Amino acid sequence: MVHAKPKQLWLLGFLIWTVLALMSAAQSVARRAFMGRPVDLLAILPTTLADWYTCGMFTPFFYLMVRRFPIRGDRWWARIPVHFAASLLFTLLKVAIYTPIYNVLDPTQPATVSMMLFGGFYADMLAYWASVGVIHAIEYYRESRERELEATRLALENLRAQLQPHFLFNTLQSISTLIHRDQPAADRMLTDLSELLRLSLRTTASQEVPLRDELGFLDRYLDIMRVRFGDRLVITVDADPDVREALVPSLVLQPIVENAITHGMADRPDIGHVTVRARRNAGSLFLEVSDDGPGMTAGTPTNGIGLANTRERIARLYGEPAHVETLVNGGFTVRIRIPFRTSPPDPLSAMRRGGTQ
Repeated sequence: MVHAKPKQLWLLGFLIWTVLALMSAAQSVARRAFMGRPVDLLAILPTTLADWYTCGMFTPFFYLMVRRFPIRGDRWWARIPVHFAASLLFTLLKVAIYTPIYNVLDPTQPATVSMMLFGGFYADMLAYWASVGVIHAIEYYRESRERELEATRLALENLRAQLQPHFLFNTLQSISTLIHRDQPAADRMLTDLSELLRLSLRTTASQEVPLRDELGFLDRYLDIMRVRFGDRLVITVDADPDVREALVPSLVLQPIVENAITHGMADRPDIGHVTVRARRNAGSLFLEVSDDGPGMTAGTPTNGIGLANTRERIARLYGEPAHVETLVNGGFTVRIRIPFRTSPPDPLSAMRRGGTQ
């Protein structure tokens, strides 16, 4: 779920109403100056702030109306009369509250409720509908973001469901083979498998984890692969200490490394090499997995299940700043670029950018 903290929402609302009040005050000052009338900022500013803050105090009411009567979906048009009635009610209450406040702040020009209602009726109605429109946009963004994260979670679970049976079958088959000819190696593989499953369960609910945790999970997997392939497989992991705290998608490396081992070691009698690199370049983190296998041949799929899931997860989590590319250069390389960060993005910052984090 993506929710801004209540204090943040209240602060954002306060700032928005304050900015609107200051803009309105500036307009009043400019109009008076243009008309040659005296400009008393100490009189204009307090009354203008009170005017807009009185509107702002109804923000929870606006939210309630949008939540209960959203203008969308089936029969959206049937909810417009409800909002029209609510806008009339808001205008009457707002004027009834603001009028005595105005008379206290500016006793030199006393006003009645009817005067205030006549003078600001359409502006107050517009404030209601503008607020409802903005809240609809915020709610749409929030729900869209939640749907994307839920889809990413389901893709992650689907990825686990696809990879774990295949990986477990091969590992258990290797343990069964080793237990009769190399019992210590079988014991090590069984221990590594238990630790791998424990780490997998621990990260089930996490969309992102620190790179050090991801590399720790990968190490357990690679220990199993080293036992399976022995000296025929050389694996190198190169990650500087300054990038190990960066957040990365959970279980992003293991399926790509498994793919590199599967295809890089396919039917080859010599030693295979797989390299995992992590590096930072300005505001981006690059994750790279390469092998020195046969590379791509005619008819070889370039976007299998593992890569397709990875592309979809990266796109949903990070949007445009991220991408996944494949390179063929005496082997096969998968390179992932994501934003470099060590803490989750602030929901309000993401909302202001209007993008997906």
